[in-house]
Amino acid sequence: MRIAVFDDNIADRRHTERLLKRESDRIHGLGAESFVIDCYGNPDKLYSMADTYDIFLIDQAEVPDETGMDIARALRAQGVLNPVILMCGRIDYQALAEDNDTNFYYLNKPFEQEALTDMVSLCGEHLVKRVGAIELRGDVETLHVTSSEILYACEAERGYLTVALEGREPIRIMSDAPTLFELIMNTKKDPAIVAVSPKSFLNKNHIVKMGLFSARMRDGKKLTFSPSFLSNAAELRAELKKPAAEDAGEASEP
Repeated sequence: MRIAVFDDNIADRRHTERLLKRESDRIHGLGAESFVIDCYGNPDKLYSMADTYDIFLIDQAEVPDETGMDIARALRAQGVLNPVILMCGRIDYQALAEDNDTNFYYLNKPFEQEALTDMVSLCGEHLVKRVGAIELRGDVETLHVTSSEILYACEAERGYLTVALEGREPIRIMSDAPTLFELIMNTKKDPAIVAVSPKSFLNKNHIVKMGLFSARMRDGKKLTFSPSFLSNAAELRAELKKPAAEDAGEASEP
């Protein structure tokens, strides 16, 4: 489980992190998956990574024109539906709640281990799976992404696949290209996902330049099509030339 802690009070943020780590160590000792805990003090950084988290703990009371409730609602506005725990200290967030504030929970400060543990356990029962989400289980983290967020995937070594993602660091998973390709097609048949070779595929929406036998991706990576997949390369070249030809035609009109 991935948990994001946002608190503009540094001492409170560290206290919450300590309690979460203590609970994470306890459940790990019982054989359960431990927590991945990230702490934030900047809302924009939280927003940029929001769709990677299962649970949020939020309090912002020291900024006059933006409270923790505003941050929680901003997460909802960008499509994040997982549980948000609003930590009530100087601000009683429950008093600010509206009918459409769904999957919000309230925890009064100061809180101790048991109260936090109980609240996180409750929220764990109300996680919302993203529509069309694909699980990528790496060595140290698990991400849930949509096919549109995948730039490409290549087998870097036997039994492992490196998946490049939009706006994030690549993740290495224990899989192969055909298995992940099939998973994507079974989750949401996406015509943008195109096979490059038996060991790689790409998302055509992230191509910046198409060559005769290769594609240059948005992050600079060059993917070369194997002989049995050259027909895919030809189709992509033809498809990517169409918009350019149409633009040129429009430009020449009086």
